[in-house]
Amino acid sequence: MAKRQFTDEHGVAWVVWDVHPDDLGRTIYDRRATSRADSRADSRADSRAGSTESSNGDGPDTGLTSGRSVEPELRRGWLCFQSGTEKRRFAPIPVSWGELPDSVLRVMLEVASPAAHVEGRVPRPLVNA
Repeated sequence: MAKRQFTDEHGVAWVVWDVHPDDLGRTIYDRRATSRADSRADSRADSRAGSTESSNGDGPDTGLTSGRSVEPELRRGWLCFQSGTEKRRFAPIPVSWGELPDSVLRVMLEVASPAAHVEGRVPRPLVNA
């Protein structure tokens, strides 16, 4: 999962990261894996092996990922923008989004959909700038 921090045109700091429905509700760290990245890759492979969707995404799809309902436009993942308690979603995830200039992230932030606040969720930590 890539993570970036940038400021909008008003000087407000935002953090943005990619969200993949296959990873929802999964533990990223498996102490048996040699690294967190290995564990994450294993989790994705396990979830795809049991998926009803074909590898190209064109097969049958129940709309459930990791036991959760995901809106059709979000099934292939989204970018989550967060500043304080405000979150927004941008879908689909652009190719090589982590390399895009801040000016493009600002435009994506402006068109991103507001995400409802869910009680009990722990906010993600800010990236070190």
